[in-house]
Amino acid sequence: MTKQFSVAFKQKMVQRLTGKNAISASQLARETGLRQQNLSRWLQEARSLPSMTDKPKPTGGERTVEQKAHILAEATKLDGEALMAYLERAGVKFAAYEQWRLALDEGGAAATSTNRRIRYLERELARKEKALAEAAALLLLKKKVALLYGEDEADDTNGENAK
Repeated sequence: MTKQFSVAFKQKMVQRLTGKNAISASQLARETGLRQQNLSRWLQEARSLPSMTDKPKPTGGERTVEQKAHILAEATKLDGEALMAYLERAGVKFAAYEQWRLALDEGGAAATSTNRRIRYLERELARKEKALAEAAALLLLKKKVALLYGEDEADDTNGENAK
């Protein structure tokens, strides 16, 4: 059975992998006795999460409603390459433009339905990951049983009774 590690412990390990004087996952694995695969997975998971710092980082992408409305108004006159060029000059990604446009069209309902859909998909993904882990554990147990009892005996239990 795998050992469960606390979130704080995982964060500490990720900090050692990414912070000042960072070390490799394999070196940290040797130091701590943890599996390198676990450390790498924790690092990958941490990188996929949004940053949770106290100070919001200035991205330059934060715009007021008026600025967004102006960009949307100008962009509605354009299409194709001209639209993409305008969005690039304005520093707006096409996905953000589409999100703004949908939010304007639906009166803000798009954000709510999108968030609801994201939560549903995250729950579904977690359920499927759990089922996959269970299936992998069963396959591993099946292999161990086959090695322990031998493949012939595990497949043919009636052969002993016939003797």
